[in-house]
Amino acid sequence: MSYTINILDSYNIPYIIIKKTYKRVTVKYNSNAVLEIRQPINFPDVKMIEFIEKHIDWILIHKPNRPIPHEKYKNGDTYLFLGKEYKLVINYSNYEDVLLYENEIVVHSASDLHVGKLLEKFRFEQAEIVFNEILYRSFIVMQEHLSKYPTLIIKYAKSRWGCCYINENKIMLNISLIHIPLSLIEYVVFHELVHFVHPNHSKDFHELLKKYVFDEKQKRNRLKDYCITYK
Repeated sequence: MSYTINILDSYNIPYIIIKKTYKRVTVKYNSNAVLEIRQPINFPDVKMIEFIEKHIDWILIHKPNRPIPHEKYKNGDTYLFLGKEYKLVINYSNYEDVLLYENEIVVHSASDLHVGKLLEKFRFEQAEIVFNEILYRSFIVMQEHLSKYPTLIIKYAKSRWGCCYINENKIMLNISLIHIPLSLIEYVVFHELVHFVHPNHSKDFHELLKKYVFDEKQKRNRLKDYCITYK
């Protein structure tokens, strides 16, 4: 970073400054909740600071409010599941399982080393149930436009919530979707299904998507409040 921006530091906003041959200045949060400032090489640093100060309200409004991905789970941590925050309770026991209660997720584990693996198994099991149910309901709603039920793939993805493989009739959904609200998972599923009809982001694509998700733009923006690599 070639210089500091005091107003961002004062609001505790992490940021990086990237200087390249951009045509214009752009400012956006990346998937790790870091503000990326893309600055054309010939754009003066002083002007860049003034630009940030002028747009600080926008930067604060759009600052992601998301949990930091866990590297190691601890008793009492907050765990996000389907958009709701749960208290993580670790109970040491020879019986190993993960149980979901009203406000708690209880991990029965013989060792700290097993907690992460148990939670990983839990979220894949839940994703299989939730994603398949949403995909089925969405497909039925859109059936007039779709000729064949797609195969669902659930896996890790570093840069996208979902992906459509048209030629293979497959939809990939990011496992991290299990942490966000159901309405946003539904938006992602409809988004990918519409790609089977319009394999682009044209006007026709958005018109058809709005037929099933009337507030698709708002939901697309809400997705930015969640971490795409949440663990």
